[in-house]
Amino acid sequence: MAINIVYPINGGTYPITAPSPGVLKSAYFTASFSVTQGGDDAVDWGFDNSAAIGKSKFYDMISVQQVYKLPGGRHIFWVKSGGSTKSVRFRIGS
Repeated sequence: MAINIVYPINGGTYPITAPSPGVLKSAYFTASFSVTQGGDDAVDWGFDNSAAIGKSKFYDMISVQQVYKLPGGRHIFWVKSGGSTKSVRFRIGS
């Protein structure tokens, strides 16, 4: 089983702008990941310590990209599939 979180990048600050956007009340954010597993499986994904914002069943491989509105501050994006969990930490605004 391979869970690959493509975006966000662990430790990143979003949105990526120059100059920095500063403190943000909220922002729309795109998360992207893939899961590869031989045969039938299921995947859940979400932010922080909340319940899953998405769930799907798949065969062999799935690739997901989802836009979600998040409040400014620190966040964790997580993906769970086949008994494995992968997560990354990031920030919305500086």
